[in-house]
Amino acid sequence: MNPQDCARYGVHRPSFTQTGFNDTYLQLPKHKTAPGDVLKRIGKSQCNTRHLKHSALRLLPVFGWLRTYRVKDYLLADVVTGFTVAMFQVPQSLGYTLLASVPPVFALYNAMFPMMIYIILGTVRQASVGADAIMSMMTGGIVRELISGDTGGHHPMVGTHNGTHAGQYTVTQVTSALCFTIGIIQLAFGFLSLGTLNVFLSEQMVNGFATGVAVQVVISQLGSIFGNHVPHMSGMFTIYKTLYAFFEHIHEVAWQTTVVAFVAIIVIMVVKLFLDPPVIRRLGIPLPIELTVVVLFTVGSHFLNLRDNYGVEVVGTIPEKLPEPTLPSFNTHLIASILPESFALAIVSFAITLSLGRIFGQKHGYSVDANQEFLALGASHVFSSFFSCFPIAASVPRSAVQEGAGGKTQIVSVVNIVIIVLMVLFLGHYLEELPICVLAAIIVTSLKKIVMQVQDFKRYWDISKIDGQVWMVSFGATVIFDVITGLAIGVGFSLLTLIYKIQRPKTFLLGSVADTEFFVPIKKYQMVDEIPKIKIFHFGGPVHFANTEYFKEQLNKKIGFTVRDVLKARKRAQKGSVCNLANLVKDSPMLGAESKNASLNCSVAADLCSLKSSNSCVAEMLALPSHIILDFSRVSFMDGSSVALLKSLKRDYDSVDVKLFIAACSDSVFDFLRKADAVEFLGSDAFFPSVFDAVQAAQHPNKFIGAIPEPPPSIVEPEPDTQSVDTHPEVSEFL
Repeated sequence: MNPQDCARYGVHRPSFTQTGFNDTYLQLPKHKTAPGDVLKRIGKSQCNTRHLKHSALRLLPVFGWLRTYRVKDYLLADVVTGFTVAMFQVPQSLGYTLLASVPPVFALYNAMFPMMIYIILGTVRQASVGADAIMSMMTGGIVRELISGDTGGHHPMVGTHNGTHAGQYTVTQVTSALCFTIGIIQLAFGFLSLGTLNVFLSEQMVNGFATGVAVQVVISQLGSIFGNHVPHMSGMFTIYKTLYAFFEHIHEVAWQTTVVAFVAIIVIMVVKLFLDPPVIRRLGIPLPIELTVVVLFTVGSHFLNLRDNYGVEVVGTIPEKLPEPTLPSFNTHLIASILPESFALAIVSFAITLSLGRIFGQKHGYSVDANQEFLALGASHVFSSFFSCFPIAASVPRSAVQEGAGGKTQIVSVVNIVIIVLMVLFLGHYLEELPICVLAAIIVTSLKKIVMQVQDFKRYWDISKIDGQVWMVSFGATVIFDVITGLAIGVGFSLLTLIYKIQRPKTFLLGSVADTEFFVPIKKYQMVDEIPKIKIFHFGGPVHFANTEYFKEQLNKKIGFTVRDVLKARKRAQKGSVCNLANLVKDSPMLGAESKNASLNCSVAADLCSLKSSNSCVAEMLALPSHIILDFSRVSFMDGSSVALLKSLKRDYDSVDVKLFIAACSDSVFDFLRKADAVEFLGSDAFFPSVFDAVQAAQHPNKFIGAIPEPPPSIVEPEPDTQSVDTHPEVSEFL
């Protein structure tokens, strides 16, 4: 649209300094309250009914959504969704036991006990909490490291610990201790209100890490798919060790197992790629192909006797009873061994659940409390540690099914738990003939979307080169090293990029858009003019001890001179070396670096020098702005080092008769500068509420609210300077 056709407006107001603006519009400070009154008010607020009710609802979110539960609208959808999720949860969880190196029955326990607590304490209403691929992969590495023997990932029962006696730890001892330790860590984080830790887990870091873990998972299932009994690897360079072992045992590939696995993979992928899309459009939920495959291959395995006739490995015995609660192992050596990994698992569990929760909460209009999620997951882990479970998180595929099927609340999980209990008690033995390779096929196909996230690298790279680097470092470290190391490197590199961004924010020299109050970067916008004799420097981030040198360096570069060069030039001019001054202008990379007004051509300066230039020549070569305005609109905080920097700049610019103004400070930054005596040192008339006010003050001195009247000039007889007058009177007159 043509600007002439747009609505136009004009604002008539006086110009302000920051102090003048505050004196005019700032609210009066509230009267200070005595400490005794504060304690009484706190005690009264803590004991009133409304506060107790709010605290109860915050600690037990289940009562919050139960109060507003609409039975007619929600109940049928929740019950149907509960059955749907159960059909996906059983086969997926069974598959994840391969990754976690635990008995298959643990999958059914994981589908029940953690959810019993999360239903009450969790704030994500569509989360399906239980076994998860990433958590299972990380758990499996710990379990395999602490027990001995090649278990094949199915029935590890006894083990060693760092070379100690075999049989010291059972799988149950390791997983229960792991759950308990993770739970205590998460509870501590929740009570300490450390939910804000999620801000350090950037989207691109989590995405790259999850993709790397998915690649690790797929590679780890090669032995189960091809039936050549590749030992499970753990520790550094897991993928390379697994691939080496796979090709080392390539001659042991069992073609019967391979055929069964690839038939299962093809069936699942055909349904997901070609049948699911139209079904989802019509019904809103995908086909339960995983459960269908489990049933079909279990029946086929039973009638064809795949285990005895063809050597296809099957799940084996599944006890038909609920586990009795037992205390987790509190062995100090065991706890010390798993403590570092427990911290990593606690963070990953929280990050996965919270990221899903924020997506669902934004879509369905409810808030997700990060600290409460720490408490909910921690309590779920502690409770499940008594019932032969392994670490849990919200499962991305199951949660997507639960939300897509129309689940409104955690009533879905109640229905899910009932179905799992019935399956454990009455149907568990029917799964004993299920081929292990089919579970591996379910794992590989369920991770297709996560593996395909490798395409997200290009998107992050196009948005920001730094974001792309974070994704690649997280992904590469996870694939090259191992899951725990990849997480540590990903988080560390993400924090380094954050520090880099804070330390070296963008800087610009601003110019004005004609007939507007806008000031924009000169290099970025066209039809923007630099205001004569005024330099406006924009700093796009906080100013602190780590970037004060960077601030000064960028300021000198943008405004086109350094005070040191100017003083050196004046000193040489005083000695009569005007030609040397011209060479200084020619050689200095700082003079005129950003200004659109080109500096004096050095050849012209040299010619003028040969003609014994007048004081006007010197003035032109040393043309300095009358004002430098620092735009602090993006400065979120400052510290003592930045105050020292401002005072240093004030002294430097005063020495060359350049005034320093600061514009658009936030209230918190201005209050800090006032308390640090920077406002008094620079002068209250050097701070302005906007760049526009600062420019007006520079162009029209003493004609704004808050201006300090300048005293009348005093007449002082100048003392003769015999040195300069004798040598170059015209230079002395200028200086």
